[in-house]
Amino acid sequence: MKNLILLLAIFFSAALVRSNEEVRLPKKIVKLSDLHDNAEISCDLCGCYMGLDPNFSYSQLGVRYSLVKFFTEAHTEQNQSVDHEGHEATSSAEYYNDLEFYVRYYFTPKLRLFLTVPFSSNEIEGNRFNGMGDMKLMMQYQVYNSEITSKTNLWQRIFLGGGASIPTGVYNKTVAQGEVEPHFQPGTGSFDLLLTGLHLAKLEKLNLGWRNDVVYTVNGTNKNQYSFGNRFNWTSTFFYEFDTETLVFLPHSGVYFESANQDKLNGTYAAGSGGDVWFWTGGIDTYYNEFSIEFNMQLPFSEKLIGEQPNNDFRIYTGIGYAF
Repeated sequence: MKNLILLLAIFFSAALVRSNEEVRLPKKIVKLSDLHDNAEISCDLCGCYMGLDPNFSYSQLGVRYSLVKFFTEAHTEQNQSVDHEGHEATSSAEYYNDLEFYVRYYFTPKLRLFLTVPFSSNEIEGNRFNGMGDMKLMMQYQVYNSEITSKTNLWQRIFLGGGASIPTGVYNKTVAQGEVEPHFQPGTGSFDLLLTGLHLAKLEKLNLGWRNDVVYTVNGTNKNQYSFGNRFNWTSTFFYEFDTETLVFLPHSGVYFESANQDKLNGTYAAGSGGDVWFWTGGIDTYYNEFSIEFNMQLPFSEKLIGEQPNNDFRIYTGIGYAF
């Protein structure tokens, strides 16, 4: 709670400083094709899942829901076709549900802050683990902004930034059988460093765009001497803008890559952790003036996990937002 109060104090102090500066925000847009001569536009980063947002030049708040499913095959080397009672073995599933409140705030047209507050409900082997997750606080600065005129067809943006994952989440939940595996917990219990990068390009005349988001996480060690492996995330998507008189539709599709080092317990590598996974990612976002609805789904097509681990099945992300 002290950390939360301190973060809010820093946030509002910075906002007061901003009021004394000249801030040139563009007129709010509802179409990416409205950009043309506006040289102060930017784009959006939303934690580890990055949505597409035509209203990216304005601050935004909203809520997102995500569902991640893993499964374990019934027949493995350790669990053959029958169990100890002579019955056919069954597979098992793990469900990770997150409800995330987020804020994106512009201090200047080139400098923005992201704050996410998640709440988790994880269901594993009949047990449910509920609680607040780890808050994330990040900032990004626009380091490149291509010149835009009425004749420009290709425009690009590059943002770099960083931040931290703050251990506000529950990470020591137990069950009647004893301790709970760290990956089942809503939180991690450690301060983690986040490094982010974003490249966004668009062929204006064709309404086609390409987006690349990168996040590298340097994980700390919690009080249980457990450290999650450092993680690299990369999303590359192509999108197409389709406009009507009142709505903007952005269907998008691409690939998502996730790579994690092995976890460590007391300085020793933990079995059954780490690996690489490739996903197909695709969805559609819909915009009406300041309001947005987003939907995205990820399906794995290649994975190389270290040791015995449940397999990725699917991931679903959806949310609503309001730009101001």
